[in-house]
Parts: sequence; structure tokens; C-alpha cells
Amino acid sequence: MRDFFQIVLLILKKDIRVEIRERLNLVYLFILSLTLSLIGFIFIGSDNMPELFFFSVLIISLITNQRISRQEVSLGGELILINAPCDLSIVCFSKILYFILVNTFVCITVVSTLSIVSGVIIFENTTNFVLLCFLFSIGISSILTTFSMMLERIKGEGQFMFILIYPLILPFLILTYNSISMIDGSIDNDFLTSFSLQALIAFDILLLTICPILFSYSIRR
Repeated sequence: MRDFFQIVLLILKKDIRVEIRERLNLVYLFILSLTLSLIGFIFIGSDNMPELFFFSVLIISLITNQRISRQEVSLGGELILINAPCDLSIVCFSKILYFILVNTFVCITVVSTLSIVSGVIIFENTTNFVLLCFLFSIGISSILTTFSMMLERIKGEGQFMFILIYPLILPFLILTYNSISMIDGSIDNDFLTSFSLQALIAFDILLLTICPILFSYSIRR
């Protein structure tokens, strides 16, 4: 277990250093988050700001996720990590954690942008909002990171394998949507004990467990 976390931290530190060194990537990510948040606000409006927030973060994640996997592709178009002297599930888990950090940056940018342009705080209960953001980031990072790296390896079947994402995303999005309406509830316990949130937590745990194993199996196959 100790070796597992050491390798995870090693890969995570490598990705963070690359991101800091190539500062232009963070600038692009900031501009993209800012622009798509404004576009969503203009066309959708401010009737339901929490829903607009999660919708904006979802679209940005779908656009930026491919860049995460491209960091591990050689000039010849092959995945460098396929020859890693460790279980590939560890590599996938590290990448998921890295994309959660990227998603955190996106969430901060989006919530700041929407709060400024609307002139109101888009949520009242900070604890519930942060918790739901965290659970949302775990789920979306697990799904998108795993499949984007798989598609880099299996290019010929990529257009068909992408369809496999939808059965995973749809229940995840439904659970998240059902939890949004309860964010600003006056009693925290009602939100924490709701079926949607409990199911979302269980779904995130399942994704964090299954996705790295699925990635390792598909690549080694």
C-alpha cells in the first residue's frame, strides 16, 4: 500500500510540475472557463445558477479532458505509459487525481465568473455546495480520464468505444441533478442523507475502483 501511494504521488507531482512549467495551458484553461461561463449565462440566463454552474463545468471538462491524456502520448502517437514498470491502474488513478485538481481550478473560475456577472451568490449553503462539487469532480474525472486514455491507445475502435461512456455518465448526471435542488436546504442533514447524494457517493466509489482496473485490463489486452 505504501508503494502504491508513493507511485501515485510521484506521477501526480510530475503532472503538476509540467502544468506549472507550461503556464500557457493554465491561461488557456482560465480563458475557456471564463468564456463558456459567460456564454452559458447569456443564453441560459440566471434563473437557476447552480444548474448553470454544473452545466458549464461539465462542458469545460468534456473539452479539456483530452489534453490530460495527450500528455502521455509520444511523438509516434503511442501511449508512453504502456511500458511503465508498474500496474497501469496506478497510473490511471494518478491521472484521475490530477484531473480532479484541474477541475477544482475550473470550478473556482466558473463560480467566480457567474457570481460577478450575476451580482449574487449562486449558493447559500457553502458546505453542501463544496461537497457536491467535490463528488461531481470525482465522478466526471474518473469517467473522462479513463476513457480518453483508452481511446488514445485503441484509435481504430475509438468512435465506437466512446459510446460506452454514456451508460456511465447518464446515471451520474441524473444523481447530480437531483442533488442540486437540495443544496440550499435549511437542514444540512436532509441533504447529506438524501438518496441522490448517498447514491452519488456510492457511484463515485465504484468509479474510482472500477475505472483504473478497466483501463489496466484494456491496455494490457
